[in-house]
Amino acid sequence: MKSSEDQTKKKPFSPPALIELTREQAIKLLTERKKWSEEEAAEFLDSFRAPRRQTEKKQDRQQPNNATDEKRKRSA
Repeated sequence: MKSSEDQTKKKPFSPPALIELTREQAIKLLTERKKWSEEEAAEFLDSFRAPRRQTEKKQDRQQPNNATDEKRKRSA
């Protein structure tokens, strides 16, 4: 049986860590944890890529803000 000192001792804080995986590592992780086929895992990962490409194209089409070039008018 543990003493009350051991039970009240807190673990030191460690910030969450992000790990960047390669595509192959991500597919392997999904096949092991979700029991998906490699094809299903690849389709799942591709579903994250498609929207990103569309948003990049939309950002390219946006006109730059030229408010600094315009003359400022005072309200009366």
